[in-house]
Amino acid sequence: MAQGDLTTTSYVVLGMLVSRDLTAYDISELFSRGVGELWPRAGRQHYNAPKKLLERGLVTARADAVGARPRTVYSITDEGRAALTAWLAEKSRPSALEFEGMMRVLFADQGSLEDLRSNLRTMREQADATRQLFGRHAVTLRDTTVATFPERQHLMALANRFMVGHFSHIVEWSDWALAEIEDWPDTTTPATSHRDRTETMLDASARLGAPEVPEKS
Repeated sequence: MAQGDLTTTSYVVLGMLVSRDLTAYDISELFSRGVGELWPRAGRQHYNAPKKLLERGLVTARADAVGARPRTVYSITDEGRAALTAWLAEKSRPSALEFEGMMRVLFADQGSLEDLRSNLRTMREQADATRQLFGRHAVTLRDTTVATFPERQHLMALANRFMVGHFSHIVEWSDWALAEIEDWPDTTTPATSHRDRTETMLDASARLGAPEVPEKS
């Protein structure tokens, strides 16, 4: 059964170990190849996660060395596979977004209009760079002779498409937001001077966010 006190990061590590034995460095490298953008909190946990899994008997560890450098290699156990399978059968938690740039948008009335524009441009540049990163990942995934987990190509393609779409949305939204604020005189007066435009935006969002009502037969 799934281990309720394990973090999602721990289960991600178990998922990696299903395919092959890995060192803590290997795991860190895999997190840097796109997983970190999807699960950023893993950066604080991925070195400790294997140790916790070892304590629970979900992985084993053996001493190894590369030249004169010692290292620990982790392998998943049958209990670890069972825990991963049980976790996959559970209902996932709702998605959460950690987005500093959007926090700066929310409080932009306390700064200058140029600060807001600069922040939007930065958000766009960062999103475009990450979108290109996942585009390069897609090229690697196509070549199963060099892909890290070729047996999961079909699943990684699903996730890759989501990530490219996600960052494309930020790029498109940033362009839209920059156009929206083009005629703003500052970051405060549009609360009244642009109220009609603001209400139009909110109406559009309300329509997009409204639950679908089934058509009457």
